[in-house]
Amino acid sequence: MKLPSRHQYKSGHSVRLLRSGSSYFEACEEAIDSAKHFIHFQTYIVDNDETGQRVVSALKRASEKGIRVYFLLDAYGGRSFPGNLEEEIEKAGVFFRRFSPVMISRDFQLSLRLHHKVLLVDGEHAIIGGMNVANRYHGKRGMKEWLDFAVSVKGPECVNVLFILKKLWNKAFLKRNERSREMVHNPVYYEDNVRIKVLQNNWYRNKIEILKSYRSALKHSREKMIIMASYFLPGRNERKLLRNASRRGVNITIVLSAESDAPMFKRATNFLYRFILRNNIKIYEYLPSNLHAKIATVDGIWCTIGSYNLNHLSDYGSIEMNVNILDEDFTGTFDELLTNLIKNDCRQVTFENYIHRKTWPNRLFDWSSYQTIRFMLRIMFLLTSKGPQKHSV
Repeated sequence: MKLPSRHQYKSGHSVRLLRSGSSYFEACEEAIDSAKHFIHFQTYIVDNDETGQRVVSALKRASEKGIRVYFLLDAYGGRSFPGNLEEEIEKAGVFFRRFSPVMISRDFQLSLRLHHKVLLVDGEHAIIGGMNVANRYHGKRGMKEWLDFAVSVKGPECVNVLFILKKLWNKAFLKRNERSREMVHNPVYYEDNVRIKVLQNNWYRNKIEILKSYRSALKHSREKMIIMASYFLPGRNERKLLRNASRRGVNITIVLSAESDAPMFKRATNFLYRFILRNNIKIYEYLPSNLHAKIATVDGIWCTIGSYNLNHLSDYGSIEMNVNILDEDFTGTFDELLTNLIKNDCRQVTFENYIHRKTWPNRLFDWSSYQTIRFMLRIMFLLTSKGPQKHSV
């Protein structure tokens, strides 16, 4: 892979990989309990279950100790977060808001969504990934957790994370005492010296950094690429880059979920199987539980982890955050973990068994799902655009 411009990547970070399950939520709770000054917590879903109550309790404990806690929850994704729990945390001193409660109903939303999952403590420690706060990401007896990843980051790039989160929190109508004014004057540099860059996607603010980084990775990959995607529906440009990379001899593996919590989206993805397989790109399906991960690795030196899905909903309808990591040791270890997951927990879909299992009714359902999803995404794109755009959907 042609290395990204190094001046875009900051050195001096300590980075730890986190995987969904109890260890992830323990890391979040430990980070919250370690706070000395302030906490920003922004996420898409917090369920009112054991896992959600555990995280909320940790935020309340921090606030009761005098820590300023800012909790921003997406209005659509957070529909299951009850009003009585909202009152409870506000009583404990937590500053709580729902993001973009515009044209929201039980089964419908029509506005830009807050989709990233970020916890920031004191502007020095960030946990960024794809996990929502719910039992299905934690797992319990008789229920395996959904597969997903995050990274725990300490170092100077956390200052950039603070800037992004403050900008989302500090709306003009906020009371003066509710605004976040915290700053980090002397960021700490770590001997691990991992180079990273935190990127965001926010189409309404003309931020398409994560999409551009995926396109660059596809364009400059040379040997090997693994993409793990929960809701995989790349646009024409990305499909062309996938095809070109495969023709250059890049060994591309795409890992998808065997079963999905979004059946129509899964069928739309199935419609692309023929294109993927005909271009000599390997498809594996994850079997133990739902796959919710959104990651990619390239040539053992670069990887990206976060909330961004390779589809136009993440491109044009959601606010996303990813961490791009330029480090051979970290990426090599991550590659090894993914390779073991593919070997032990996935089944390969070959062109032969794909044709065998695809009856004409299934193909029709897949095609109609694909066309329906594309139409809905085009409408969403038009509604979230501020004016004429040069990018094609």
